[in-house]
Formats: sequence, structure tokens, C-alpha cells
Amino acid sequence: MLKFTFPQANYFYNNIQSDIPKVYFSPKSDGLGIDSMGEFATTFELSNQFLDENGKPVPFKYIAESLEYAFNFTFGNAYKSKSRVFSRKPYNLTKALDYLKKLLIRESRSKKIVKK
Repeated sequence: MLKFTFPQANYFYNNIQSDIPKVYFSPKSDGLGIDSMGEFATTFELSNQFLDENGKPVPFKYIAESLEYAFNFTFGNAYKSKSRVFSRKPYNLTKALDYLKKLLIRESRSKKIVKK
């Protein structure tokens, strides 16, 4: 099963009164929605870079469950979300990734980050 490893994971689980905040995903229709997380889970699966303890690529189901756990949300049915991603028109297949790309470009321009 896919495991997320965080630098302070032992601290979090060994101390009930932890100062580590929980992260919540708040879906929005004009930004990232639930199907955006389905898009991420699908592309993570296709990358074959999310591996189990034996070094084998994990199935979509485990990636989706890991995202739900990491960001405190639920797909309801992750496979329906995956299906909706693939039913998009070709120019909308990477809708969430395009949205995030635009945010990075805008921030880069506003900070006037120089290329090296």
C-alpha cells in the first residue's frame, strides 16, 4: 500500500497534543474540484512512480485513498471521478494541471523570478 512519509510523522503519532496542523482540501467550482483530485490520482497512477513496499506500481484505488487521507476529503466514488476525467473533451483533460500551471506562472511573473 502507498505510504506518505512526512519528516515529523513520528512526532505527530507519538504526541497527542501535536502542533502539526491538519490540511483540508476545499473543492471549488472555479478552481480545483473533486474531479481535479481524480485527475491527480489518475496521472499519478499513469506515471508508475507511486510504489508499494515491493517497488511495484500501486493501483489507482490506493493512490485515491492516500489523497483522501492526506487532504481530509472523500471522493465518494473515486472511479466515477476518474471516469469523468476521461470523458472530458481533449482540451480539458488536464484542467486541474492547467489551472495550477497558470497559478505558478502568474506568481512567477509577479515575483519577477529570474531564470538561471
